[in-house]
Amino acid sequence: MKVAGLFWLLPALVAAQSSTITLSPWQTGEVTPDGTCGKGTGFVCSPTWGACCSGDGICGRSSKYCGEGCQPSAGNCNAAAPPPEAPPGPGSVSPDGSCGGTNKFICGGSPFGDCCSEQGWCGNSTAHCGNNCLPDFGTCGPPSNITFDGQCGANGKICLDSGYGDCCSGSGWCGDKTDHCGAGCQNGFGTCTGGDSDNVSTDGSCGKNGKTCKGSAFGDCCSAEGYCGKTDDFCTAGCQSNFGTCAAETDISTDGFCGKNGKVCKGSKYGDCCSAEGYCGKDSHCGAGCQPKFGTCAAETNISTDGFCGKNGCQSAFGTCNSAAGNISTDGQCGKNGKTCKGSTFGDCCSPQGWCGKEKDHCGTGCQSGFGTCDASAGNVSTDGSCGKNGKICKGSQWGDCCSKNGYCGKGDDYCRDGCQTAYGLCTGISTDAECGSRNGKTCVGSGLGNCCSANGFCGSTSTHCGQGCQKGSSSACLTKDIPTLDGSCGSKVGLTCAGGPFNGQCCSVAGYCGTSTHCGSGW
Repeated sequence: MKVAGLFWLLPALVAAQSSTITLSPWQTGEVTPDGTCGKGTGFVCSPTWGACCSGDGICGRSSKYCGEGCQPSAGNCNAAAPPPEAPPGPGSVSPDGSCGGTNKFICGGSPFGDCCSEQGWCGNSTAHCGNNCLPDFGTCGPPSNITFDGQCGANGKICLDSGYGDCCSGSGWCGDKTDHCGAGCQNGFGTCTGGDSDNVSTDGSCGKNGKTCKGSAFGDCCSAEGYCGKTDDFCTAGCQSNFGTCAAETDISTDGFCGKNGKVCKGSKYGDCCSAEGYCGKDSHCGAGCQPKFGTCAAETNISTDGFCGKNGCQSAFGTCNSAAGNISTDGQCGKNGKTCKGSTFGDCCSPQGWCGKEKDHCGTGCQSGFGTCDASAGNVSTDGSCGKNGKICKGSQWGDCCSKNGYCGKGDDYCRDGCQTAYGLCTGISTDAECGSRNGKTCVGSGLGNCCSANGFCGSTSTHCGQGCQKGSSSACLTKDIPTLDGSCGSKVGLTCAGGPFNGQCCSVAGYCGTSTHCGSGW
């Protein structure tokens, strides 16, 4: 009877218990779609955003959201805040791709890669996992000859699987662009896709050696002297079109001279007018005596340009006439034609080129004192083409401004380059700023900066200048034996040694490359 009574009471007990169970408002409200909650929104928080609603109406999990100010009607303010996350420290998986160094992060398990490079970055390429990989902070592979910094060629490193690109450019950088894989690409240190890259000049010389400048690091034009470049000196007169790109030939003056040499001034950098003396310029070059066939001249006027007025000849009725007046130049020319400038309307000085005037070019160096007035300093200029030992200078002479090693005035390489005497004239072919050879066509011999022109076109006297790539046409002391390698190649085939240069102390392998590992054995 007692048992039956108990069973009878169960429904009532359950009903009584059910009537006392209530859910918190935040468990029955509308769940936030954007993380906002509480006053003004009508939203409650969920575990997705964090169960606590802060006083500012933002869902979250830390004490900032669950502690003081928490809104119990929109979130669970009784939830314990999770402990703060510890900042990453030594031994932690890298959060930003850096490794080793002062933070001592490790790469294993990071999304950046498992290997820590020498520079302290996580990755999976050979540059990260190969040579100088940091084993304490990640996984490392076996050492290799693959570049780890993107440089290739001269340092003996190759680009294949480097992570920078598989092609080694002519300037020694890995990449995968046309500049790396096309003309000048070094196929001994990576993949090359350009055609006939072996025929592109690597030392700035071209022409006679069969090398082309097109695509070279020095410039696309091959000069008459056989050097690559990109200025007018390389791309215009004498440019060898079979070995590079040449500008269209023109009659425009490139040196400021005009008239007698057939060159015109129109379009030149000196000025559009060709003066009576044969120089390009503007202003005074465009007036009296200007040569219209070789440039632009000022508009003609009825002002006399030859010293005559009225009827030809001196008019005694209107002034004094001199019996010698007939010997005065009437067209601006003097010297060879027997005419004098003294008393002419062009100026009293007769220039070395035989033109009357009054500027320094007429009255200074080379001025012909027999046909006019000259400055006092003009008498030291050579009048017979000899110079040097006799104390005569060539600057301003009619033969040329350079005094050759043999003591004769002239112009061109035979006078202005090797052996040119700087004390007695200009030496336009000798370097004055250490640049030489393929850079500007100038020689180092006699420059005082060293007698060797390096492969890169600089004067000096070290093994870098006088060794591999030394430009013989601009040097007098290029090494002929025991030449230190600059690019890592070595052996009897190339005539280069590892000793004495940047690879000093390394071994020359059977394959002909400098190194310190298998290079020193009998294998590679």
